[in-house]
Amino acid sequence: MIVNGNEIEILAPAGSFDNLKTAILSGADSVYFGLSNFNARRNAENFSEFEDIKKAVDFCHLRGKKAHVTLNTLVYDNEIKDLIEEIEVINKVGFDAIIVQDLGVINILRQISKVPLHASTQLSVHNVSDAKKLKDMGFDRVVLSRELSLNEIKRIMDEVDVEVEIFIHGALCMSVSGQCYFSSALGERSGNRGLCAGVCRLPFCVKDKGRYNLSLKDVCYIDYIEEFANLGIASLKIEGRMKSNEYVKSVVSEIRNKIESGKYNKELLKDVFSRSGFTDGYITGKRNNMFGIRSEEDKSYTKAAVDEIRNKDIHEDKVKVNIKYDFSLGKNACLKMIDEDNNRVFVKSDIIEEAKNKPTTKENIEKNLLKLGSTVYHAENITGISDENIFLPVSKINEIRRNATDKLDEIRLSKFPSYDIDKLTKLKDKIRPIGSKNISVINDLSILDDFILDYFDEIYIPLLDISKLNKDLIDKYKDKIGVEIPRVYFDDETDINKNLLKAKEFGIKKGLAHTIGKIAMLDELDFKIMTGFGTNITNSYSVDLLEKEIHNIKNITLSFENTINNINKIKTNTELSIIVYGYLPLMTARNCPVKEEIGCKNCNKNQYLTDRMDKKFRVKCNGQTSEIYNTYPLCIFDKLDRLDSDINKIFMFNDENIYDIKKVITHYEKKEMISDSTRGCYFRKLL
Repeated sequence: MIVNGNEIEILAPAGSFDNLKTAILSGADSVYFGLSNFNARRNAENFSEFEDIKKAVDFCHLRGKKAHVTLNTLVYDNEIKDLIEEIEVINKVGFDAIIVQDLGVINILRQISKVPLHASTQLSVHNVSDAKKLKDMGFDRVVLSRELSLNEIKRIMDEVDVEVEIFIHGALCMSVSGQCYFSSALGERSGNRGLCAGVCRLPFCVKDKGRYNLSLKDVCYIDYIEEFANLGIASLKIEGRMKSNEYVKSVVSEIRNKIESGKYNKELLKDVFSRSGFTDGYITGKRNNMFGIRSEEDKSYTKAAVDEIRNKDIHEDKVKVNIKYDFSLGKNACLKMIDEDNNRVFVKSDIIEEAKNKPTTKENIEKNLLKLGSTVYHAENITGISDENIFLPVSKINEIRRNATDKLDEIRLSKFPSYDIDKLTKLKDKIRPIGSKNISVINDLSILDDFILDYFDEIYIPLLDISKLNKDLIDKYKDKIGVEIPRVYFDDETDINKNLLKAKEFGIKKGLAHTIGKIAMLDELDFKIMTGFGTNITNSYSVDLLEKEIHNIKNITLSFENTINNINKIKTNTELSIIVYGYLPLMTARNCPVKEEIGCKNCNKNQYLTDRMDKKFRVKCNGQTSEIYNTYPLCIFDKLDRLDSDINKIFMFNDENIYDIKKVITHYEKKEMISDSTRGCYFRKLL
């Protein structure tokens, strides 16, 4: 659609064919949906059979609309064969874009598919460096993190020439997408694998029981459409592949109403589905009053609203056609049809005969030629020639019309190419380097002393604390010390770059980063690079892509959502590491759950969230984000013999003092599991 002279897409969710049909007929420009396996809403109805997928894509394309497919989950090595089969289907049916998270899937798609790539919000794209690197890697579009403000979106768009998609309406995750591990830790269902258990919708509090400090209201940014258009945003995405037809119909229709008339019914949208109303806290940067739950009152409003929406007419964008005919006596009946994209068809029928009884009038000819109701077409204009004393059966007029629309359908669908799958370059046996290092990642410089620096082979400290580091320690241990770039960082990246340069001045040559853009920043400054767990590496093709893209890659941390069996199968020419000890960060939130209840003034920076089972989860705020940590530390010291010997071992220290650390090391050396600890996902069958 055109807003203020700028073209902007309404992109609607389609959890089923009914949803898809409703979205398109209600006025969406595009839809997105998943196939059987590798999509972030695996519990939606989705599309599985080839015929159903082809039917869905053709339904969109006939009407001049687009179909995007979600391939946006993490993949394990033993699933690559199934993934390739799904890509083969995607290639054949002619999708307009593939939405991707996994670096390995990106690697595979670049070899065996020509469908445009869109970077999923699961890639945690929230700053310039990530958008820039993804653009350089061949992405046509990036879907930005939902936590960004209008000014932060503008900064990215000003500096990176790539299409941008944002969420305009629907549910908010508490965590930055792609950086939530709560569901896998507590429910053995990974949000990064499309099976989020919705832990954030359960009760959590600081003090007062019955609160829901992790449950955010839904967003509704329809009031900001003009600002989005003026920025040049390409696509307005509606969340909701698990939602009803009425939800899809109402949201698409009201966005259209806002664009076309400047007005929309926000109250209706609130009634259809909301959690205590809507919030615009992220887009405005005023992150107050953002929390809400789906109350019984909300549900009662929905019942009434759904009945109202069902009875509303659907706004369908028909394809405009011009019809020209020549039904002259003694000649073949001829019909020409030209659609709005200048596709042309010409059909002939039998020779027109003279009428023996009642002649066929021009009025009746045009009346039957205009019967396009069951097609995607609407006649904008009809002109033609017909002699007065001719006869042509109605069945023959209808046949000519159907032949024309069928041929026009064929031409419109032929514009979307179908690709045979290219051959995937199989990963050769790689020389897996011996990685017997013990590595520590700390977030508190006060624990950094000679004991820790002597014991560990590498020690990574927070980059933004580099100025606080003791100069004597730097001089003595600079070959061991590395800097960790914040996993999530919403500000301008000038300070990150400045501190990286300062680290280089100090003689520090190692860097740890969690997103592809920050990894690229380290590469440009010639740091020896270790990737963090936030990169979500779960397969050999992801490792292979990092080896291709990053010149100075030295060490790759695998996701702690891996199983040990999968870890041991990963092929690599680069050292691999896994976390063997530490309180794992389960969620990275921009909106603090502690602030919601007690406010910043009453926070002593040592707060916990308590769940309905009275388990406590540490919350640490750094001023930009709040990190929520697991109740128990991960510890697999007693199972290290299950690992290949060539894996580096990472110890994550957050609040441990030097006494605690020495105790952890003692358990490690004795190969003993620490009491009240968890083995995480490594030995589970994670879905």
